[in-house]
Amino acid sequence: MPKILAVTKDNRTYKLFFNQISDFFNGKVTILSREQCQDHENVDIILLSNKELQDDQYPEEKVLIARRTINIARLEELISLPAGTKCLVVNNLASTASETIEILENLGFELKFYPYYPGIKTYQKVEVAIIPEALEMVPKGIKRMIDIGLRPLDFSTLIELSLKLNINIDRANIQSARYIQEIIKLSRNLSHSFKEVAHLNHQLDAILNTVHDGILATDAEKKIIKINRSAKSMLGMHHSENEIIGKKVSEILPKLKLDSYINDDLSQKNHVISFNERKLIINNSSIVVDQKNSGDVTAFQDVTRIQALEQEIRKKIQKKGFSSRYSISDIIGKSQRMKDILHIINKLAKTDRTVLILGENGTGKELFAHSIHQLSSRHNGPFIPVNFAGLPESLAESELFGYEEGTFTGGVKGGKQGLFELAHNGTIFLDEIGDAPKNLQTLLLRVLQEKQVMRVGGRSIIPVNVRVIAATNKDLKKMVEEGSFREDLYYRLFVLPLRIPPLRDRKEDIPELITHFFEEFCPTIPAISDDVLNELVNYNWPGNVRELASVVQYMITVMENNFITHLDLPEQFHRTGPTVKIDDTLLQLTKEGDLVDFHTILCSLLEAMQERKSIGRGKIVSYAKEKGVLLTDQQVRRRMETLRDLGFIQSGTKGQGSRLTQMGMSTMKQMQRIITENEKVMKRLS
Repeated sequence: MPKILAVTKDNRTYKLFFNQISDFFNGKVTILSREQCQDHENVDIILLSNKELQDDQYPEEKVLIARRTINIARLEELISLPAGTKCLVVNNLASTASETIEILENLGFELKFYPYYPGIKTYQKVEVAIIPEALEMVPKGIKRMIDIGLRPLDFSTLIELSLKLNINIDRANIQSARYIQEIIKLSRNLSHSFKEVAHLNHQLDAILNTVHDGILATDAEKKIIKINRSAKSMLGMHHSENEIIGKKVSEILPKLKLDSYINDDLSQKNHVISFNERKLIINNSSIVVDQKNSGDVTAFQDVTRIQALEQEIRKKIQKKGFSSRYSISDIIGKSQRMKDILHIINKLAKTDRTVLILGENGTGKELFAHSIHQLSSRHNGPFIPVNFAGLPESLAESELFGYEEGTFTGGVKGGKQGLFELAHNGTIFLDEIGDAPKNLQTLLLRVLQEKQVMRVGGRSIIPVNVRVIAATNKDLKKMVEEGSFREDLYYRLFVLPLRIPPLRDRKEDIPELITHFFEEFCPTIPAISDDVLNELVNYNWPGNVRELASVVQYMITVMENNFITHLDLPEQFHRTGPTVKIDDTLLQLTKEGDLVDFHTILCSLLEAMQERKSIGRGKIVSYAKEKGVLLTDQQVRRRMETLRDLGFIQSGTKGQGSRLTQMGMSTMKQMQRIITENEKVMKRLS
C-alpha cells in the first residue's frame, strides 16, 4: 500500500490531513506522522504542510508541498462582517498567515487583513481575529474571534497525490459534490437583506468561479439563480449575467432539455450527454430547505478534460512500471547466433503479429520481448508482463480480463480493469504460457481471435488494441499431443516463433557477459585468472545467463584483494583429484628461511599481477622494505628459486618477470594464518 509521510507543524494539522487523505483515497494509502516514520526511503511521498518544513534529509523527488484552502463551511460568520473591517489573521507561521490572507482576498472578501504569528515584533491593533482553532496564539485585546478552522488540503493537491501514487481518482466526483453541497449550505444560511445578499452573491460568485466544474443552480420554479464561468463556457452561453439570472433554463438553452434529466432521478449519479459537440457528465443535487425542495444544483464536467487527466494518470502509471524497461541495447553478445537473432528481432518489431519466444529458463526471454516492444510502433504505449507460472488459477481470469463492481466480496469499488485493458495500444507479454490452465486457454484464444474482452461479471464487450508476445520453456507441440495445451491456441501463438539459444551454444559471448556483470555488481572491476575464465567458458550452464549472473555475484562476494581465483568459484565448479599437502611444503619453507620472507615475496607478485605489471628482484627488495622486511637481492633470488621448485611461482618469458601459480595463491592464505599465530605467541611471551 502506498505510504505518505505527512510533515506538519502541529498534531492538529496532521490529524486534519490524515482524515482528509484517508477519506479521499478510501483507505487505499497509509498516512504516517514524523514520529511514526524514521526511514524516509520507505515512503512514496513526503507531504509538507508548508515550504518552511523542508529539510535536506528529505529526498527532493519525494517532496510535495501542500496547497491548502479554506473550509467553505466555516465562512458564514466571516461573511457577516461589514466591508472594510480590520482583522488579524492568526497562524503559527508567517508564511501560512500570508497564504490564508491571499486565499481570503481571492475569494473576494472586502475586509482588511493583517498577519499575526508567534514571534512577530509589531502588528496591527484590531478587535477581530480570524483563527485556525488555535486560541492560545491570539494576542490580548481581541474582542471577537472568528474560528475558520484549520486549512484543509486544496483539491489540486489531492489530485496531484493521485497522479504521483497512480491511484484512480474514482472519488473525485464525491469530493466535488461535497464541495458543492458546502457551498449550497453556506448560501442557505446567508442573510436575506438586500445589501447583504448583493455582497454575499459577490462572494459566492468568487467561490463558484474557482471550481473547474460548471455549476448551474435553479430555484423551485426552474429559474436560474446562479451560474459560474465554467458552466457558461461548457454550454456555449454568451449571454450577460442579467440576461441569464431569473430566466428558465429552457428559455436560454432550449436544446439542453435539463428538466428531463433531473426528472429521471439524476441525483448522486453520473449522466453523459452530448451538447454543442461536447460530451458532458452531469451530476445533480437538490437544494432542500425545511424538508422541501427549493431548487437544484447541476454540475457539469467536460469529458475531454477528464480524458486528458486520465491520459496523464496513464503516463504516470507507465513510468512506474507499466512501461518497457529494456531495449535491444541491453542484449549482450556478438556471436553469430546473437547477430542473427538481433536481425530477426528488427523484422518482427515492424509487424503487429503475435510472437512466440522459445527458450530454456534463464536465457532472457523477457528481455527479448521488451526489445521487440521498444522497436515497434507501440513503444510509447504500455508494456504489461504476465507470468502464468506465478498467477493463481482462481485469480487468473479476473487479473487478465478485470471484473465489474459487486462481482467479488471485497472487490474494488467501480470494478477493476484487467491487464488486457491496461495494455490497450501497447503490448502484453504472456510469459510461461505453457503453464496457463486449460479453461484460461479458451478465453485467451477468444481474445487473440476477436481482440475483445469481457470483464468477469460484466455483459459488455470491450475492444482492445493489443500486440501479444508469448514465451515458454516448454515443448508446446508435445503438450498439444498430450492434450494439455489447446491445438488451436498453439497455432494462434505460433505465428512468429523466435528461439533463443542456450548459453552453452554461444560460449564466445561468456567473457563479454562476465564483464557486463562485473560492471553491474562490482564498484571496481576485479581481475580474474585465465584458468578461472577458461573454466567458466567450458562450463555447461544449465541455468544459462541467469546462472552466470549468480556465479559472478558469488565470486565478487568471496574474492580477496579484488582478484578472482579458482578458490572463489562456487561449489559446482570444484574439481576432484589429488591435493597438495600444504602443511608439508610450509614445513620445507621454514627450513629454507623465514616464512615471512616467502609470504612477502608472494604478496609482491600478487599485487603486480592485479595491476597487470611485471616485477623483478629489485622491485621485490623495495616492496619488502616498505613492509618492514629486510631482504637482499641475493636472498630474494634464493627464496624465489625455492618457491619455483615447490610450484608456487613460475618464470615468465624474457622481460615479464615471475608470476604466481594457483598453488601459490592457495598457500598464501595458510602462510598468513601461521604468521599471525606466531605473532600472537611472541606477544604473550614478551
